Amino acid sequence: MRIGHDHLWLWVVLAVVLAVAAGTLVAGYFERRRRLRRLGSVRALGASLRSRAPGLRTIKGALFLLGLGGFLFALLRPQHGGREQLIRQYGLDVVVAVDFSKSMLAEDVAPSRIGRVRIEIARLLRELEGNRVGAVAFAGDAIAFPISTDVSLVNTFFRNFDPATLEPPGTAIGRAIRKSQLLLDEVNKPVEGAAGTAKPKDDRARIIIVFTDGEDQEGDPVAAARRAEEETGARVFVVQVGELGGTTIPIKDPLTGEITLHHTRSGEVATTEITPQMEDKLQEVASSRTASAPDSTDRYYRRLGAEGSVADAIEADIRKLRRSEMEARKVTLYDELYWVALLPAAALFAAEALLPAGWESRRRRRGEPGNRQQATGNGQRATGNGDEKR
Repeated sequence: MRIGHDHLWLWVVLAVVLAVAAGTLVAGYFERRRRLRRLGSVRALGASLRSRAPGLRTIKGALFLLGLGGFLFALLRPQHGGREQLIRQYGLDVVVAVDFSKSMLAEDVAPSRIGRVRIEIARLLRELEGNRVGAVAFAGDAIAFPISTDVSLVNTFFRNFDPATLEPPGTAIGRAIRKSQLLLDEVNKPVEGAAGTAKPKDDRARIIIVFTDGEDQEGDPVAAARRAEEETGARVFVVQVGELGGTTIPIKDPLTGEITLHHTRSGEVATTEITPQMEDKLQEVASSRTASAPDSTDRYYRRLGAEGSVADAIEADIRKLRRSEMEARKVTLYDELYWVALLPAAALFAAEALLPAGWESRRRRRGEPGNRQQATGNGQRATGNGDEKR
């Protein structure tokens, strides 16, 4: 048995609460007797009022104090047992940006580009659980979800978007990186301390992971990535989704379920094509693995094709990037036993509430010795009066 909240001040507070409760009960007892004396004889009042039953009142007070003690003991979090578990400390702030342009509906990657991205993100977030993660969905514009430790919310956020309906159309990778940088700046902005001085930022690693097929149609994503590195210290990971070459874009009608091919405004069947030039540009967007050599060709760039996975590779890259923060450590987990004290405390409170403070006097005046004598005397006087009348 151990106590989860073993702070000395908490024990002092609980002891004071119990002492005050006990003192209140004792003071209430003497105050009641004082008021009864002001009304008259305590013994005489007891014959016409509910019996005081000091024993019952004492039991009720004891039950209340025991219940309160059990409730306060439950607040201390009694624990039992103990088992060791490895916990990885990442110390990361991660923003995942996903391309929801219509070209992500292409099926050169099963089940589709966007479908495969959702699968990879779910696997990656399981590895990043315990860290702070934000999300950005982008096409022609970018929509952000704030950074949180609840990774399930990030999965839900991405499931709520569909490339067939997200507006405006287009692919603005630079705008998505800028939005991701703003999320990182917001969660890590200096906070004014009590003395008016700004607290320094923590030492978390900041990472932006962009999933896109690379058909950037506006902005300068390379400049946006370099700005995020310089101003926020973020590393930009780029995952290019799709196979080299061209393919059509099937679109499913949300009402009828009918699948048709996407057409351009001129009426021609629209296609999406990944070229080597797109690959080169996305590699420039990705951050260099060597911070001292920003022009290095070895960058945080991955391709998500028809085969293979990138979630494990990205997680390995992150581990190498911040090995000191990500070393595994052992923690001891205990079973909570607060309910062992809480349930009896509830039962004691219930018993105290149901137990009466006294009982109604069931004695009848004629049944008491004094009343019998009085009744006999009255009877004799009545008989005597009858004799006199006769």
